[in-house]
Amino acid sequence: MSLSASAEEKSSLEATHELFEAMNLAVTFEETITKMVDVQIRQKPQIAPFRQVMLDFMRKHMGWESMKPDMARLYTDRFTTEEILELKAFYETPLGKKTMRLLPELTAEGAVLGQKRVQENIVELQQMIAEEAERLQKKSD
Repeated sequence: MSLSASAEEKSSLEATHELFEAMNLAVTFEETITKMVDVQIRQKPQIAPFRQVMLDFMRKHMGWESMKPDMARLYTDRFTTEEILELKAFYETPLGKKTMRLLPELTAEGAVLGQKRVQENIVELQQMIAEEAERLQKKSD
């Protein structure tokens, strides 16, 4: 790697970390984890006694400190330094801050909507799987 490429990568990484600060991702990740666990508990109340265990596990494996290096790589692989700086400028605006404040709630509610749709149509999925299994069985005979 050339010196200029290395400097660009470092600059991009620094810009990405600044973006993450502007996005308040440490807080967003924590709120998202909590909301995700609470959604799971609402769907399966019998797991409520294990809420803290689930939170501890999720924080350990999906918390911001554990995810930050991988998230930085995702951003630097997909955005130029200039684009990262533009994103940072947006997330420093009132609308950008509102977006990040609402993101955990929107993510959790979107997941609930998706799960509800699957549950409402589970019979169709089961039928499709049964038909495909039958087709594959006939094909292998």
